[in-house]
Amino acid sequence: MDMLNQLNAAVAYVEAHLCDEPDLDAVAHIACVTKDSFLRFFSYITGMTLKEYIRRRKLTLAAYDLQNSNRKVLDVAVKYGWNNADAFTKAFAHQHGITPTQARSAGHPLKVYSPVSFHIAIKGAQKMDFRLIECKETIVFGISQPFDGQGYQTREELRHLMWSEECEDVPGKLCAGRWNQPQNHSYDGIWYGIWQDGRYTIARAKDNVKNGTLETHQIPAGTYAAFQTERGAVAWEEFPRLFHLIFDSWLPSAPYQLASDTIIEIYHLWTDHELRKKNRFYEVWIPVKQKD
Repeated sequence: MDMLNQLNAAVAYVEAHLCDEPDLDAVAHIACVTKDSFLRFFSYITGMTLKEYIRRRKLTLAAYDLQNSNRKVLDVAVKYGWNNADAFTKAFAHQHGITPTQARSAGHPLKVYSPVSFHIAIKGAQKMDFRLIECKETIVFGISQPFDGQGYQTREELRHLMWSEECEDVPGKLCAGRWNQPQNHSYDGIWYGIWQDGRYTIARAKDNVKNGTLETHQIPAGTYAAFQTERGAVAWEEFPRLFHLIFDSWLPSAPYQLASDTIIEIYHLWTDHELRKKNRFYEVWIPVKQKD
């Protein structure tokens, strides 16, 4: 464990000196290895060079600064090591896909990287598609089950039971027809999985549910941090991965804290199996506010 402590101490030094370029000799000394050994090890474990990691972390922190302060773009650029706004804008757009000015507005996606830490498993240093959104109060209709104190070992267990056609088949209770039914499009579109007040709810907008006795659920208005997956993956793999990255890697290092215990899962799905398999993707929204 001494080796892990030394590596984490070295990374902590890097994080503390991002703005003034870490001394690689000092990093290697803290890690108790040669400079070349540390650079090779870091690249092998994280899949990127230390230089690239530092660049990505700087641009992550720069994006947070732009969102949470009124600093000029040039001032932010200089703080993180760019001598002119044009070079900073080019680097920023390469990572985030938008300009620094656009990053000031909520709703634009950002590619953020949490600090790496070495454990038995490696956390952090992974790309996350992140954006801040301002959500209006939204009313949805669905079916819920209690989670807290009901004996479920994990969120995945309850989620599977409610979504599965072989178990509770909540989607079949909300929409007409069934999955993969020819000429049926009632399952197309957005679905919500809502964790709140000890319950998990599967819900949709009013126009997307069939008539019946359904619970009315309110998604509170506010600022949400939204994270999105790539297309084509499956929910049972993606949601545990996203939850892990958000709560174990991103949230502890981000300039935000949870505003409530609500977690919103967004499912973009299609009735047709081939369309669903190819195009489905998922989001997780968590309500946030700036850290005190």
